[in-house]
Amino acid sequence: MRWTDTQEPVSCRKCNEHWEGGDPALTIACTGCNAPAHEPCRRSTGGNERVCACRDEAATQLGLLSRCEGLSWDNRHVKPLVLRAAPVPSALMCRSVRTGAPVSRFVP
Repeated sequence: MRWTDTQEPVSCRKCNEHWEGGDPALTIACTGCNAPAHEPCRRSTGGNERVCACRDEAATQLGLLSRCEGLSWDNRHVKPLVLRAAPVPSALMCRSVRTGAPVSRFVP
């Protein structure tokens, strides 16, 4: 088990936008992996994203998140999700899931 605090301040690594109350996308439920609001996405297979793309898009549509102005092909912010080995008073418990990169579908 790992612990994460979804309300802890976070900054985008591309454009340096800062959110004191944590990642705005995490304030809504995710329709991609069914993670409830205020819990991190539960990516069970592939990818290196911390939040499902549909959750970021929904947060943008609701006006909770703006598009990233940094160098990015998808205009998504890069927001770290810090996992800790020990409990934090305001943290949620979530399972740490080992994922790899998506399987290449290259067909010659």
